[in-house]
Amino acid sequence: MSSIFTAPPFLSMPAVGIDVSKDALRFLELTSTKHGLVVSRFATRNFPLGIVAEGHVQDKKRFGEIVASLAHDYQLSFANISLPEEQAYLANMRIPRVTHKEIRDAIELHLEEYVPITAADAVFDYVLVEDVAGRQKDTLDVVVSVIPRALVEEYLDIFRGTGIIPKAFELESQAIARAIIPAGDHGTFLVADIGKMETDVFVVGGGVVQFSALLDIGGFHLTQAVEKALGVNADEAEGLKIKYGLVGGEKEAALHNAIFPVVTNLRTQLLRHYTYWQTHHNEKIGGGIECIYLTGGGANLRGIEEYLATELDVAVNIANPWVNVASFDTAIPPIPLAESHGYTAAIGLALRNTQSA
Repeated sequence: MSSIFTAPPFLSMPAVGIDVSKDALRFLELTSTKHGLVVSRFATRNFPLGIVAEGHVQDKKRFGEIVASLAHDYQLSFANISLPEEQAYLANMRIPRVTHKEIRDAIELHLEEYVPITAADAVFDYVLVEDVAGRQKDTLDVVVSVIPRALVEEYLDIFRGTGIIPKAFELESQAIARAIIPAGDHGTFLVADIGKMETDVFVVGGGVVQFSALLDIGGFHLTQAVEKALGVNADEAEGLKIKYGLVGGEKEAALHNAIFPVVTNLRTQLLRHYTYWQTHHNEKIGGGIECIYLTGGGANLRGIEEYLATELDVAVNIANPWVNVASFDTAIPPIPLAESHGYTAAIGLALRNTQSA
């Protein structure tokens, strides 16, 4: 999928990917070599919760200082930047068959039937869904990504003067899909990006994000549950969660009893979205969901894929964020795999410069 906002052609030059989350900025740069792509630079800038909330930058001054510091320390100039899913809309639209030049006008004409903002107040981009079976003679199916124009302008204004010029803004889910779905694989997959405060669940079909939802479940809630149940501080709870996860014997029973309700809730939510797609949308490109991919920091919880798969009739796999970067035969990325899951969106954003967007 192309970006929600793309810079003019004269800005088409190498750039890094910058992923904006609720607690950190993560950037990563890929460089082409004779051995393929390699990670040339990467870094994380953590910040307190609350600076970015509900899809908006609440403390623009502090956020701008963090971006400017990152740009100065790593001499960054251009970047592909993620936009928050909270303020985005995905619309599966069927429009009258028109010429390629007329598609955008046709979408704009029908946009307000699908999203709760006016066309004048929206910035949108679209992907044409290929009709492989050739059954639609008079209509076209398109997946439309919509962001409030005010939000795009907000991010443009924040980055102005930081030293970083946005090449493109893109939804985090599409960047993640570009990173973890093998290039050329047009199957259909459910992805769960388990972050610190929330989990982004979305369906990718034919390389296009078709559906997306945010769940109020994340690694923080697991740590908090352990902290309360075992009477330990946050650091100790985090350490126990990482060390044992869902794996262990009877001596870890109290830990597991604390974690299970949160993970069970996640499984219930995944099952709900999986069932919804299978029963309402499995005739779309790629058909039914082939497997569930886990990424984000929460994917590192030991035993999580086995536990989530127990009530799902589909495989649950930990995603490989490097599948479209390196085969590991010629180069090993400098970021440990566990840490790599936090960089998945940044990897996907950086890959915009090596794959067709």
